[in-house]
Amino acid sequence: MGLLEAGVAVVHGKLVENFRMPSAEDAYYETLIVPGFSDGHAHPQVVDGGLRDGRLWRDSYDWLERRELAVDEARVRRDLSISQRLATLSLLRGLLEGTTLMALTGRLLANVKALLSLRRRPRAVLLPTVMDRAGWTLEEVREDYARASYLVSDGLARMGIFVHSLRLAGESTVREAIRIAARSGAVLGLHLGEGVSEGERFRAIFGNPPYSLRIVPVHCIDDDMSSLGLSCVACPATNVMLYGRTRRDLSGISAFGSDWPLLIGTTPVHLPLMIKAYRDSPLLILRSATVGGYRLYNVPHDGDYVAYDESLEEVLRGRASPRLVVVNGEAAVREGRLVEGGHDRESLLKMIEETIGEALELYGNGYSASRILREHQEAFSRWAEWQGSP
Repeated sequence: MGLLEAGVAVVHGKLVENFRMPSAEDAYYETLIVPGFSDGHAHPQVVDGGLRDGRLWRDSYDWLERRELAVDEARVRRDLSISQRLATLSLLRGLLEGTTLMALTGRLLANVKALLSLRRRPRAVLLPTVMDRAGWTLEEVREDYARASYLVSDGLARMGIFVHSLRLAGESTVREAIRIAARSGAVLGLHLGEGVSEGERFRAIFGNPPYSLRIVPVHCIDDDMSSLGLSCVACPATNVMLYGRTRRDLSGISAFGSDWPLLIGTTPVHLPLMIKAYRDSPLLILRSATVGGYRLYNVPHDGDYVAYDESLEEVLRGRASPRLVVVNGEAAVREGRLVEGGHDRESLLKMIEETIGEALELYGNGYSASRILREHQEAFSRWAEWQGSP
């Protein structure tokens, strides 16, 4: 038995200097984060957000109706091989960036197969997306749901259902999703208040707390869910990129999500914007970005941590890459490389571009992967110019 030491550790959002804990071997790092980062909302099959010419939308429904995508999302989702590879790359990118828990929406079977293909992987919450559109209906999800529950019963994953939104899923669909999730002890997530207030509509369907199941709303720009007894997953990066604004304080927010992990990275990469957007202590932000997601989804975190050779200040500035990432007591990243496969972040980003390129070649309208990634990185980089909500 060895000893892991760190000059500074952030343990459940609390700062601890000269930290020590038992480890399989002796090691010293400048900074340790316990547990690792949680990405509370990730769409692993999204290969284009429809960002063109710096345009901003009023709300999520305006964006969904008017965006111009470079790819046929439905056909990408139906292609199980590509969907699985995109999900696998999302999980691996998460690990290399220090994300030890990911809540995955999208196609259930593809996400399950991605998880099962990896021995070293983040913990996961599987939230198949449901809405009243062909390919997304609750009946289609139900076919794989029970089977998937048995396949991921290893303690590193839990099940859920993700109702896309209250306008794209009718009341009968939402109520049936509630029944399925409650009966199986699963989580129910949904986009809510993404540029438009939906609190009253939510209350009309779900009623008042306490609820019969764990409900996790996502975005909540225009609704403070604490008034309904709930906590939200905020996605400040995509909020700013799509709408030019995000919620300005942490009230009602317990966790953070990336939305588009393949295009803009997972939660740890977004720390600079979180620090800028929320006028709270960086330690409070780190608590939400790490243990907050675990608690919100009721996922265990024993044996999860991330270690850096750089200072905590560099981690918060987004300038540090983890040297060691441990999930459930097993190292998934060592010396900045995946234990399984040996890839570093640079080589994995190349694989991501190649796989997005394949999706675009099969189901796209002529855009290249490099152009898609450049557009999203440019929008992501405009954080530096963002002055906050009007």
